[in-house]
Amino acid sequence: MFNEVYLMMHLALIPVFITEFHLTLFQVSFIATVPTAVGILMNIAAGYLVDKISAKPLLVLGLVVQALGGFTVSQSSSFELLMLGLTCIGISNPLYHNPGLSTISKSLSDRDLIKGAGIHAASGSVGIAMGLFGLSLFLVYNQWRLAYLVWTVPFLVWAVLLLRVKMVTPPKNKEQKFDGINNDGQLLNKAFIFFLITLGLSQAGTAVIQTFMTTYMVLGRGLPEATASLIFTLGPLISITGALFSGYFGGRLGDFKMLMLMIGITSISSILLPITPTALLLTVVFASFTFFSCTVWPPLNSMTASLTPVKKRGLAYSLSQTTFQAMSALSPPLAAKLIESSSLTMMFPFSFLLLLASMVALRKTRIK
Repeated sequence: MFNEVYLMMHLALIPVFITEFHLTLFQVSFIATVPTAVGILMNIAAGYLVDKISAKPLLVLGLVVQALGGFTVSQSSSFELLMLGLTCIGISNPLYHNPGLSTISKSLSDRDLIKGAGIHAASGSVGIAMGLFGLSLFLVYNQWRLAYLVWTVPFLVWAVLLLRVKMVTPPKNKEQKFDGINNDGQLLNKAFIFFLITLGLSQAGTAVIQTFMTTYMVLGRGLPEATASLIFTLGPLISITGALFSGYFGGRLGDFKMLMLMIGITSISSILLPITPTALLLTVVFASFTFFSCTVWPPLNSMTASLTPVKKRGLAYSLSQTTFQAMSALSPPLAAKLIESSSLTMMFPFSFLLLLASMVALRKTRIK
């Protein structure tokens, strides 16, 4: 929950950053790209370390680095200092996700894994909502920097408390099975490679809209910045239910069918966004988009575990997180260039095509 508090705040603040730091749309796209790119460099190292040492030191370090990043952003007087703080926050992401997801996948039975992944995703959504809701309140008083500063203390307190936590031990002889696939110890099998392509394309499709949605609301639809931020906050609030929904029904439908269905509905929501005639309908469709885009994470995280050997689980999550972050870094600048050469509304068909492509790749995963 704490790890995700800052996750989307900088995206909601893009219109503010454009005004305060006098940025072009292409320049501001690097606010989403650079921290993610730096985090990618940390991913493989974090995955290797979690397979070799305890997960606890990495979890504690991630919280401390995140607090440092939040403090730096709150005190930034230039675009360079702002980027430094956001980059620290980006570095903290793999320091949590690789040891965290690896620990969860090893400590739960195969049967309970997708349900646990749903609870895990819901906790992250709670954190995102907390951060965005606080940001909306501070924006009313034009004090966006305080939205970063106030969280530094609970991050550090939680890091200290985490030092006292006894980590769970994986059950002995935990076997991994997934719809007839033989888990023979090979990490980069054909199914997992196509799965990574699916993850990357689906993330690119959602990242395009998430990055520029508040910009579209303010510049394209004429909504006030505080209102746009509040609407943006509704998505994570609703996605808390979405994650739990996905964990429950994913256990009934199976990971593959659940993932295919959720990506399909997300793609439909993306193409409906620009044709909503009122702010109310825009809010409803955006909430739907965020709800279903969040539901992909329980089956994605569960499938990462099911398609990879237990002894290489940290590295497997590193590869999935690297793919996720790489597409999060690459898609905003590409979308920004497309938008600058056409219009803001072009990001919606671009997102739709990426999501459709991810469904095609998922079918090639050949899960039987």
